[in-house]
Amino acid sequence: MYLNINKGGRWERICRSIYQKVDLMAEARSARKSCKRGLSNIKGGYKGSNNQYNSEVLSFWKQYGIKPDKMWYDLYCYKDGEYDPRYIPEDLYWRKIYPTLNRSSFRHAYTDKCFYNQLFPYLRQPRTILRNSNHCFYDGSGNIINSNQAKIILESESSFVIKPAIYSGEGVDIYFYNKEEDHEIDYIKLMNSYGTDYIVQEIATQHIILESIHPKSLNTIRVISFLFQGEVHISSSILRMGVGGSRLDNVSAGGLACPILPDGRLAEKAINRETKWVTSHPSGVIFKDVIIPAYDKIIESVRRAHKNIPHFRIIGWDFSIDEEEEPVFIEYNGAPGLNQVSCGPLFGELTESVLDYIFVNKSNVSAIVTSSYLSGKENV
Repeated sequence: MYLNINKGGRWERICRSIYQKVDLMAEARSARKSCKRGLSNIKGGYKGSNNQYNSEVLSFWKQYGIKPDKMWYDLYCYKDGEYDPRYIPEDLYWRKIYPTLNRSSFRHAYTDKCFYNQLFPYLRQPRTILRNSNHCFYDGSGNIINSNQAKIILESESSFVIKPAIYSGEGVDIYFYNKEEDHEIDYIKLMNSYGTDYIVQEIATQHIILESIHPKSLNTIRVISFLFQGEVHISSSILRMGVGGSRLDNVSAGGLACPILPDGRLAEKAINRETKWVTSHPSGVIFKDVIIPAYDKIIESVRRAHKNIPHFRIIGWDFSIDEEEEPVFIEYNGAPGLNQVSCGPLFGELTESVLDYIFVNKSNVSAIVTSSYLSGKENV
């Protein structure tokens, strides 16, 4: 009698399920394409023998009735030169693991940047100049204003960054304005081009250590955390850096990503968009010589904030570090990339415990593991 408590109506559940499956199938398809591109860039990757793969990887996944595609491990294990079965194939992640651990239906609302101040009032954030939610304008203090007042506010600022509040992954549609460089702009036209659901903030400054790597971009620390058995675990951390004068630090935009060691020091090598590893930035900075300032404060902030949004068991957090050596929260992603190529298996030493929870111990295991997966008909 308790099966339908706190659930939507039948048609709501059906429609939501269809949307979720289509959405996550698209993510899985994109991940497979990305994997193949990555392998092409590194001439096929690790290319261990089939006997190796069967004995070291497939034997591990057999307990879950899953037969992952070899290509994932040839990509993930290329750097270390040996197979590690704990890596999570990304198509498996999107189709089975992500929807079990994260409430995808909450993704857009809870990651709306316009409400970060309400969600995380204890985190230092860039000053909000203006925000628009569902066609309602608000000033930096949260007062409702009209479009003309919004225009006046923008005119009074010497610089700002405007970006979509909900759909802005990988730096898409982010616009930086500087009055000295851009001179006059049509503020109404600019706001109209974004329509609704966007935020305008001050352009954050950064610590001299990060600025020295690439001053044009805000070089951010991306931390992947996961909430499991009541504790926030840190999966990985990377420093993302812009290249060639770009404002963006995303690898997909041509930037670099360097793993961060537990003590805050950068690893020896960073990875680029072509899945190649380099020991220094084009600016000349040697990665292994860099120590991220206030790294322990970032980790502390992530552990605190993640507990407040259990709707997402896996989260990607972006922080910068200001001149005062304090973490500045930029955004979080309820559907992050996994950093496995650069940083190793998503769940690390907890891999088997997490997979047992998802594929073995969950009461709704029949809904999570489909018959096609159990039969091994689908390579993921």
